This record gives sequence, C-alpha cells and structure tokens, in this order.
Amino acid sequence: MAHSYAYLDKEKILHLHPLEDEAVKHGKYVGTNLDYDESDYPVIGGEGVIYYADKDTAYVNGNEDNGKQIAVPSGLKALAGQLL
Repeated sequence: MAHSYAYLDKEKILHLHPLEDEAVKHGKYVGTNLDYDESDYPVIGGEGVIYYADKDTAYVNGNEDNGKQIAVPSGLKALAGQLL
C-alpha cells in the first residue's frame, strides 16, 4: 500500500500527499513510498526537495528563486515521468 500519493501541480512541481482523495483533485497521480515534509514536498536525504518536472531541476532550502540547486534525484525524475 502507498505511503503517499504523488501529483504535479499546475506549475509542474512535484508534491506528495498522504490522502488519495486530495491527490486526485490534481488530475493524474501515483502511489509512492516516499516521505514528504510539512509542505508536501518529497524528502530525499532528510531534506525537502522542490522538483520542477518541466525544467528537470531540483532545489533544497527553498525554490528556484532562493534555494540551492541540486542534482535531480533519479527517484523523483522517474516518479514525475509517470505523471507527465
């Protein structure tokens, strides 16, 4: 059984939510076992990661305007690929 449900918002940013009923409101979604932070972003290596699927970029400690860009975790890329 899925731990959370992944979906892309209208800006194609990846989010995770514990409730399937909430994820379905955003259209296409998939179940995953990834953890998420209080903002519903996936947690990789203990940090919330904001992943822009359409730009294939990822950030920690903020978003594309004020965060630190990191290499895109392969698990997030694969997950978003199922949603695009």
